[in-house]
Amino acid sequence: ETVNVSRFLNRKEFSNTVEIIVNETKFVCSGVIVAQQSPVFEKLFMGGATFVLLEDFFFAGSELAIEECLTLLYGGKVLITLSNITSLVRFSLIYEIKFMYDLAFDWIQENISSASICKIFDIANLVEVRSRKGELMAFCLEFMKKNEEDVSQELISRLESDKGVERDFVKALIQLTNCPGFIGFLIAFCSVGESNTNFILDLGEHLNYENLFAQYKELFNQLMVAMSKGMEDPFRLKQLIEIQMSVLKM
Repeated sequence: ETVNVSRFLNRKEFSNTVEIIVNETKFVCSGVIVAQQSPVFEKLFMGGATFVLLEDFFFAGSELAIEECLTLLYGGKVLITLSNITSLVRFSLIYEIKFMYDLAFDWIQENISSASICKIFDIANLVEVRSRKGELMAFCLEFMKKNEEDVSQELISRLESDKGVERDFVKALIQLTNCPGFIGFLIAFCSVGESNTNFILDLGEHLNYENLFAQYKELFNQLMVAMSKGMEDPFRLKQLIEIQMSVLKM
């Protein structure tokens, strides 16, 4: 592919040496190389700026992430892993670097699994990602739906190892499935504490208790026991009684 850099030449306000700054680290870069591949950087440097502060990446250890992103901009190779995929996706979207996003998305499609789905879902659920690339969330939800049993078992394993599960992930899975494996996870999730049970009750319209009772009575009963355990709030107890009364009317 032919690269046209003529628009940068003979522009007095454009500097061919620029600084990308994150935390206390300055990366000296070619203005042409970074501006050519990022409309955001191009606008900044064509306007006379000679440095940019990456405020979205001011966190401990971000220097390595930015170094990897710049390595890709310079045509180098970077080993993509679960450790750096979040930074690559965010950097590519914030600075509108299409080839980098495509590279990251291809990696996600090839490496998504029940073991990695929680991490990848968290990436897809980031504000800057959801607002710009809804395809990533759609891909995650489709994977969760097709692999509901394996995903459910992974969630149970996470709870047992105290890794925890993000509630947005639980909400998404509730809206997708009532599979037996997932109900097993909900039982474990509600057994952790009253706040988890309250969270599930607040999403009641997405969980079809009637179908659950009709298809898996034993699992339904186990879920009710788990949700009732340690519950003292009269309003929540009333909700649980209403759920049980509604299925008995079937």
